[in-house]
Amino acid sequence: MKILVLNAGSSSLKFAVFDGALKVLLKGQVSGIGSKPRLEVDGHGGRDVPHVTTPSEGLLVAAEWLADNGHEPSQFTGIGHRIVHGGTQYVSPVVVDDQVQQDLDALRQLAPLHLPFGLGVLREMRRVAPEVPNIACFDTAFHATQPELATRLPLPRSYFDKGYRRYGFHGLNYQHVVEALPHVSGKPLPRRLLAAHLGSGASMCAIHDGKSVATTMGFSTADGLVMGTRTGSIDPGVLVALMRDEHMDLEQLEDILYRRSGLLGLSGISPDMRVLLASDRTEASEAVDYYCYSAARHAASLVPALGGVDAMVFTGGVGENAGAVRARIMSHLKWLGIGPGNVYVVPANEELTIARGVKELV
Repeated sequence: MKILVLNAGSSSLKFAVFDGALKVLLKGQVSGIGSKPRLEVDGHGGRDVPHVTTPSEGLLVAAEWLADNGHEPSQFTGIGHRIVHGGTQYVSPVVVDDQVQQDLDALRQLAPLHLPFGLGVLREMRRVAPEVPNIACFDTAFHATQPELATRLPLPRSYFDKGYRRYGFHGLNYQHVVEALPHVSGKPLPRRLLAAHLGSGASMCAIHDGKSVATTMGFSTADGLVMGTRTGSIDPGVLVALMRDEHMDLEQLEDILYRRSGLLGLSGISPDMRVLLASDRTEASEAVDYYCYSAARHAASLVPALGGVDAMVFTGGVGENAGAVRARIMSHLKWLGIGPGNVYVVPANEELTIARGVKELV
């Protein structure tokens, strides 16, 4: 058994190959898509790949490299894809046929800035290797266990039936955290676990007995925590005022919410936490302070869903590597009484969760 995992974003395509024991054989990515595209494979160096403007074109570059290095796409046992949104219909990994692809295409409006990239790579991979099962694994699926109370929005009831509800994201990595934490801690999974996925996108999840019961991201990936360039939660009255007083149209509003706010907007320097922590500028320290304070407030908002907290776990690029950020967040949460021995770090690994889903299906 040999499994290929593909994880498409707006400007990158990550890929990994696993054997039947879910051991990583290789990892790589095509990064800088649309600007300075480059193919890099761990242990094999990298090279520029000009004229790659979409993740689907990045897939063709990756597939060619794989074929040249003994991993012909048609010879994989299964190919797994990270798909950001499965709606309410797809809450577990699924083998993709034409009907499933059509169903997923119909969900594009639920995640218009993310879903098209994964679906484009999925469609292209089905064309490149039509005889190999392609399995879609969903970032929203882990949160399907939430009670209906946690999924509702305070809109007129008719909108809920149209799909306006809280879905939650980063589920593939939260699933990995649940599976990996006992191996990291040497203890059983805590019953009441608060998990923080802190990266360029960020969210937190209340996990009770291994299942999601609440999360900070909702209908979209712009809700909840402050992120690299996204606002996180914001007073909707501000959006009305921006449209009315600043004469913003929908495209401009979307741009400021997703691409020009968050740490970048707060600091005016960078969306990268590493840059801000290394800076001696006041704007940088103010942005980091806001990030940590806001994260703690959102963490506290999840406590009622758990009835208390037994442990906290950090994951994602910032969560794993920025010890100063973890310490500041926990200092705001001292009142929760979580001892240092119950605060953990689990490196993110969405690809392993996807590979596991593929193995179970094929």
